[in-house]
Amino acid sequence: MKTVHIFYNPNSGKPENDLAEKVKHYLIQNGFSEDKVRIITPKNADQAFQLAKKSSQDHIDLVIPLGGDGTLNKIIGGVYEGGAHSVIGLVPSGTVNNFAKALNIPLQLTDALETILSGTIKKVDICKVNKGYMISSLTLGLLADIAANVTTEEKRKFGPLAFLKDSIKVLKRDRTYAISLISHHHVLHLKTKFLLITTTNTIAGFPSFSPGAQADDGLCQVYTMNRLSFLKCLRHIRDFRQGDFSKVKEISHFQADSLKLLPQYQRQSAIPRTRIDGDKADNLPIELKVIPKAISIIVSQ
Repeated sequence: MKTVHIFYNPNSGKPENDLAEKVKHYLIQNGFSEDKVRIITPKNADQAFQLAKKSSQDHIDLVIPLGGDGTLNKIIGGVYEGGAHSVIGLVPSGTVNNFAKALNIPLQLTDALETILSGTIKKVDICKVNKGYMISSLTLGLLADIAANVTTEEKRKFGPLAFLKDSIKVLKRDRTYAISLISHHHVLHLKTKFLLITTTNTIAGFPSFSPGAQADDGLCQVYTMNRLSFLKCLRHIRDFRQGDFSKVKEISHFQADSLKLLPQYQRQSAIPRTRIDGDKADNLPIELKVIPKAISIIVSQ
């Protein structure tokens, strides 16, 4: 590989800037030409997407996005739309890092950089969701509501445990959402406490949440939960953590390569909002389609 673009958000502050410089220095120390390694600093998410798209169109050999899953979403989506000509190297630097954990990317900086230099290329799936993309997960209801008020600072400070802050309050609220799910093999009209769609086996930073999911199987895993009491939810916390839903009869699961999500009621207060890769996303309706082996990622051998 000859040309490298390192993406980071300059609004993230000095630690992210220092990390970008460390990555650049490491690559130069390991044989990359200094004039071929550039640090790209988009001002916002839309610009990140467009600049990543241009990197791909320009056939930049290696793109390294720094940040969490929301940042990776924009960079990977842009690279795909630019023709998927660039390989992605991952340096986990968010607070949750679902995507990197699912691909067994080392969390330590030096180990992650060594993987970029000596790893192997793996083709992985992404999903087209309306006009955007999903690399790891879409949530609606319980999981999305719990994450809604978690700040970036709290995620940085507490990691996955930050999501426990509002869990009890959201569980006590006991809200359900009336939605319809339409795929090639399923038509479901239901009231659910949560909807989870994932392409990987890691959610909220916890591995093995969805053990059957593979990053390159051409499928997404879909989970819904019917009415479940607050106390029963608490009893099953360990099962949720381990991705073992077999003991929770209220949770249904199926696989799909495409899916439509529709609200059953059109009044604004009844239309749920989704979160994609940890960030706020569209309200329903949503149309999702898996793009098999869409992007090239460097993973450990």
